[in-house]
Amino acid sequence: MLFLFKYIHIKFFFAFLFLSSSIYAQDNNQLQKQFLENQNLAQEHFLKNDSLARFHAQKMFNIASKLNDDLGKGTATYLIGKSYIATSSFKALEYFNQVSDYIQSDDHEILADLYFEQARIYTTFSEFPEALTLALKSLEYNKVNIDEKNIQRDMSYIGYIYDRMYEFRESIKWNRESLVLAEKLDDKKAQAVCLGRIGIAYDELAEQDNFNLKLFDSALYYNLKAAQLSEEAGDLAFARTTYSNIGNSYSKLKNYDKAEEYTIKSLAVPGFEERKGVTLVNLGKIYLETGRYEEAKKILDSAMRNTLYYGTRKYQFEAFYRLHELDVKRNNYKSALNNYISYKSIEDSLLNETKTKQIAEASERYKSAEKERQILTQRAELAEQGLTIQKRNYQILGLLGLALILGLMGYLFYNQQRLKNIQLVKEKELQDALLKIETQNRLQEQRLRISRDLHDNIGAQLTFIISSVDNLKYGFKIKDENLTTKLESISSFTSDTIYELRDTIWAMNKSEISFEDLQSRMSNFIDKADISAHNIEFIFHSNANADVEHKFSSIEGMNIYRIMQEAVNNALKYSDANTISVTINKVNNQIEIEIKDDGKGFDLASIELGNGINNMKKRATDINSKLNINSNKKTGTTIKLNIPINI
Repeated sequence: MLFLFKYIHIKFFFAFLFLSSSIYAQDNNQLQKQFLENQNLAQEHFLKNDSLARFHAQKMFNIASKLNDDLGKGTATYLIGKSYIATSSFKALEYFNQVSDYIQSDDHEILADLYFEQARIYTTFSEFPEALTLALKSLEYNKVNIDEKNIQRDMSYIGYIYDRMYEFRESIKWNRESLVLAEKLDDKKAQAVCLGRIGIAYDELAEQDNFNLKLFDSALYYNLKAAQLSEEAGDLAFARTTYSNIGNSYSKLKNYDKAEEYTIKSLAVPGFEERKGVTLVNLGKIYLETGRYEEAKKILDSAMRNTLYYGTRKYQFEAFYRLHELDVKRNNYKSALNNYISYKSIEDSLLNETKTKQIAEASERYKSAEKERQILTQRAELAEQGLTIQKRNYQILGLLGLALILGLMGYLFYNQQRLKNIQLVKEKELQDALLKIETQNRLQEQRLRISRDLHDNIGAQLTFIISSVDNLKYGFKIKDENLTTKLESISSFTSDTIYELRDTIWAMNKSEISFEDLQSRMSNFIDKADISAHNIEFIFHSNANADVEHKFSSIEGMNIYRIMQEAVNNALKYSDANTISVTINKVNNQIEIEIKDDGKGFDLASIELGNGINNMKKRATDINSKLNINSNKKTGTTIKLNIPINI
């Protein structure tokens, strides 16, 4: 009986084990089925450019984690990164770089596209050596796996990277090889891309070689073939781009009839409205160069409407520049000045956006480097723990000598890793310092370049306007007093603009502005105002306790000067004052600038503030300062600007 009980107990035990293993196998099969379903859904939504692709890729990762499937996690991580390509290159690259944590083999099918996608992102970052290395790795993988379509793609893209690096002959060589394979595959779309890239490279070479006509002929030959093949392949986007490239080549050759023909042909391609702003600007330039000013005006106005509607500011500032050129040719200098100022304003804004983007890139790269450092540290700690466990096992087995050797190896490995980490930290600090210096140098170069442009272009044009007005006044016997007054007004306005321009250039040429610089500038301004206003007494006083050693940035200094200038101008124009005083004090770690008049004053509650006062308030806010305005109809107006000096 006891034997029978034991037999039944053992039988039930094995039955329980079998049932448990069956349930476990069924659960795994169900999870694997869900993984494949989500993979298919992710691929399907990628084809639709649908954001649901990321959702299904994330579900794949969660399922693979439950299955403890590293290859599955690697596949899911790649697809998550791919879902970010259109919206965030940084995020995409972050996930692509994580794939190697899960996939260690050199022959996984994901590698057919992973290296290529990484190369494309590094190209957008203008990090061409990294992009080239990854593109070559992609080519090597696809050659080993004999994937001719991807081999052709990789060779053409390697040529494109060389083009971005200004290695135009290398670009032509790689795209010629790629073209041979595209013809073998009978892929007209790929052939068109290769031909177009060869044509662009020849166009750049021709311009480098003093506008070599033979090279321009080659550029036109390949671009025309690219246009024909892209039409046959139904690739309207590339056909439109190729027509525009052909038009640009003809424009460089001053063959404006052909340039106009292909530029209009590019514009005639349906769709792609948000990309047509620059093509409209090119057409406007053609009309401008051929003396068709009315047509140029219409096309450039159309370009401006397009860029405003689609928000393509990099094309909008080109449209402003061409309108400025048109106004100069038509002797409409006031409009030319306005358009040039708009052009410079957008250019400065784009430079600031570029700077912000560079800062964001630097921040993202620092975070990625920090994360990689943490992973390396964790791996080192895991390796050290493994060595410790191994050492204990050897101690248990009595192999004391071998344990000592392993301990020594562990110490050497740890010490080497520690030194490596220290070296990585120092290299990172050096890179940060170099990046900071490079950024400062670039900013200084941009300031100097812009100030030279303002001085040489706008300054010269304004001086020309004054000279022209004076010639009109003294070269002709003008009897109409209204006309004489108008000419004097234009001359005076232009002179004032030159002074404003000089103030701007003065600020831009300085990386920082001292208190003495600011005081001297304001003193000169008051001296000039004193000369022009004979019935007003000016008083300028700076107390001894003012912080004359303090340095302002060029932006702070310029804003302070403009606020003081605006306050004095307002007093001159509107106050009917007998005395205007400017006083500078240091009060509680603040520099206080007071502009006071004994004029008729105004009621702050009952008047509508003009642009001048609003601009003063905006400038004060921009430099983290406080602006107070007090006015009384009996005692006059007092404006105080308080600038913190310990920020």
